[in-house]
Amino acid sequence: MKSGDGLGLPRMSAVATRHDVVVVGGGIAGLVAAGRAAELGLSVVVLEQGEGERYLCNTRYTGGTFHVGYTDVAKPAAELLGVIDKATAGFSRPDVARAIASDAHRLVLWLQGQGVRFLNLGKYHTYVLAPPSRTGPGLDWEGRGGDVMMQGLEANLVKRGGSVVRGTRATGLDVSGAPVVRVHATQRGAPVAFDADAVVLADGGFPADPSLIREHISPVPEKLQQRNARTSRGDALRMAQAVGGATVGMDCFYGHLLSRDAMTNDALWPRPYVDALAVAGIAVGPDGRRFADEGEGGVPLANAVARQPDPLSATLVFDHTVWMDAGTSPLIPANPHLPKAGGTFHEAGSIAELAKLIGVPVDALERTVADYNAAVDAKATAGLTPPRRADKYAPAPIRKAPFYGIPVCAGITNTMGGIAVDGDGAVLDAHDRPIPGVFAAGAATGGLEGGPAIGYVGGLVKAVLGLRAAERIAAVRDERSGAAHTLPTSIPTRSYPMVHALVKYGHALAILAALACLAFGIAFAVRDGAIAYAAASLAVGVLLYVLLKSYTELVSIIADMMLPK
Repeated sequence: MKSGDGLGLPRMSAVATRHDVVVVGGGIAGLVAAGRAAELGLSVVVLEQGEGERYLCNTRYTGGTFHVGYTDVAKPAAELLGVIDKATAGFSRPDVARAIASDAHRLVLWLQGQGVRFLNLGKYHTYVLAPPSRTGPGLDWEGRGGDVMMQGLEANLVKRGGSVVRGTRATGLDVSGAPVVRVHATQRGAPVAFDADAVVLADGGFPADPSLIREHISPVPEKLQQRNARTSRGDALRMAQAVGGATVGMDCFYGHLLSRDAMTNDALWPRPYVDALAVAGIAVGPDGRRFADEGEGGVPLANAVARQPDPLSATLVFDHTVWMDAGTSPLIPANPHLPKAGGTFHEAGSIAELAKLIGVPVDALERTVADYNAAVDAKATAGLTPPRRADKYAPAPIRKAPFYGIPVCAGITNTMGGIAVDGDGAVLDAHDRPIPGVFAAGAATGGLEGGPAIGYVGGLVKAVLGLRAAERIAAVRDERSGAAHTLPTSIPTRSYPMVHALVKYGHALAILAALACLAFGIAFAVRDGAIAYAAASLAVGVLLYVLLKSYTELVSIIADMMLPK
């Protein structure tokens, strides 16, 4: 086996500390792997390059929805597997896809068992980290779902004897001393080393590394908006490659289309994004012509913009109907937030006037819009160049003045490709063989998303690989020691019996309380001969019923949004 310094930094000797598991990266995948390993009795240390108590990473910025291809994680595994296969057009590695489909729901149940709170916002947003972070334009993460979850997971890890070592950047792996893996790192400039039976690489991929982005994703990485914490620089990827790890699907990323002004205006990222406008209208380049299939969706279109010779040359074109319809779609819509936050928003009475405002040839844009409208009317957008699919997102004609143009950029959140792994997160070499003791999880891995379809499955659910890697490591430990190894088929969660009882019987309780109040009033009225007692008790009974019924409904709404299903 190989050993090497994945970052090309000078190797210096250091006395190694010994642990069962070393986790590289303190985001959700790393903390899940560490927490589950500690729960199974393993000694764990997490190496985190950030130095602050609330160090930055993508998890702190997350919107917080756990889903599988925009589908509720509680759906049957067979259904979720079909969703993954369809979204990626069969690109996903089968064992990784099965792992996500089978354990996505188990992941959120495990998180709930750790005290993580969720909201149920309907549709595929059935598990959204609480408190929600999608509160308005710009970035709002402190005290929000991802931040609160990370604080809770770290606290639980510490209670179980684990730790997060801040200010420590992993630089290389040495697997020559198998079964012990050594992790080399720098800690505030000084060399340190950690020995373990296994290492889990979970540093979030490479969205903030210009050289890797230039090699795999965009010819001009500096013209992409970093829609992330800017802390994931491909360290784990290079470390895995240095010991023979393979990579897969490196040419795609998850992200959204943003106002071009987001490059200089922080109020315009991570939201609002303008995907809904893009899939209803058209995206044109500096020549006034379409360059991609808008019907594929916002994520593939963001990738298409990033791949342009000049990623800052694209403009969305649409009409007033689209602006008032798709522009007001939920989750911090572009209308009205984009212009209010200072995003460039061109408005014109004609396509010719709009072409001049956005700086493209008038005749080219007029022809592009005319051809597009004719194809929409004839339901023949598949015949356009490039083709425009209509089965996923319906194209809208560009016909009603005023007409609008929004200069856009590609906002990159995280990379889809990365280290090749199996369904338990074991890092694989070029011959599909696991490298002993080396695992990876989260956005550092590849093989689930991307491919020619640029299929998006979901970022947070990749933490399933952290859960499974910890369990695989514990199983190997038990096999070596001869101990029996069993894992629970489900993760226990708090049951909240009183809340569920109130939801179930609250209406009946309200009726009984009102009737009891009325009965007392009638009894006093009969005893004292005062009809006023009966009238007063009726009024109090009705008021009591309304208050208790309203309280029950409020508890029911909160329970539906936040309690485990």
